[in-house]
Amino acid sequence: MLKFWSIESLKNAGAQAGIWLIHLLALLPLPIAHALGGLLGRILWWTGSESARIARINLRICFPEFTPEQVDQMARDCLVAYGRTCTEMGMSWCWPIPKVQELITHVEGLEYLQQGLDQKNGIILIAPHLGNWEILNHFFRQYLYMTVMYRPVKVPAVDNFIFETRKRVGVGLVPASREGVMALFEILENNGVVAVLPDQKPRPKSGVIAPFFGYPALTGKLIGELAAETDAYLLCCYAKRLENGGYGVVLTPGDPEIRNREPVASATALNKSIEECIRDCPEQYQWGYKRFGRQPVPENDPYRKAVIP
Repeated sequence: MLKFWSIESLKNAGAQAGIWLIHLLALLPLPIAHALGGLLGRILWWTGSESARIARINLRICFPEFTPEQVDQMARDCLVAYGRTCTEMGMSWCWPIPKVQELITHVEGLEYLQQGLDQKNGIILIAPHLGNWEILNHFFRQYLYMTVMYRPVKVPAVDNFIFETRKRVGVGLVPASREGVMALFEILENNGVVAVLPDQKPRPKSGVIAPFFGYPALTGKLIGELAAETDAYLLCCYAKRLENGGYGVVLTPGDPEIRNREPVASATALNKSIEECIRDCPEQYQWGYKRFGRQPVPENDPYRKAVIP
């Protein structure tokens, strides 16, 4: 029992140190935080990290037209972008909300958000891991109140910190459980707004295999089920970094076929919508994630194969 508590104490101490680091990053001007993030990404590339290996595999699969040199360049760029996402946590989680909103210097597709609001049937926000998705919380709070699913973190200090950062920007939270799913349906039935991350690997029973950039990927069924059972407006959204140091929020309608009651057809349309978002700024997508794991035939797992198709 003593050893158990010692391990838990170490975990909490490490978590607390991480939280202090985020607060320290919040003290930095954003250009300096970006420079540190860029350095972190380059270190991940130079050291041949697992993230670098996975990014190269994913990019070879998704962009077969790329030369090896182009794949390497994109992989480096996406690791730099990932590093910046990490060092932006201080800004997006700790800066005063009006100060963060001032960084949103460009918005595309605001008319689609207005369409969704005018229809008054609820809205499903589809937000892939592209750019800085935390910026979206600051953007949308100006127009609506949204609810997201939340999976508690096992380390209490981290869980409390993340929970509070979500609450301070006015985001509703429901548990990532059956009860939480039912809560999302109820919110949409009352013409509310829910936001779902569409590109995480679900549990096998919660997903289907559908093409993502032409390669089989386990894709969640939740968005398709929400869309099929309600008249909610489907709105894809992401916040990309701009050359001026600010962020551009992009809003675009989701593919209508996401409402298809056939799960594979729905998931295919969902992935198509995600692909269209990614092609706008592919270097800012989270390519270091094993998106193509859990293949129908385990031997086809690209992260285990020496030769990539």
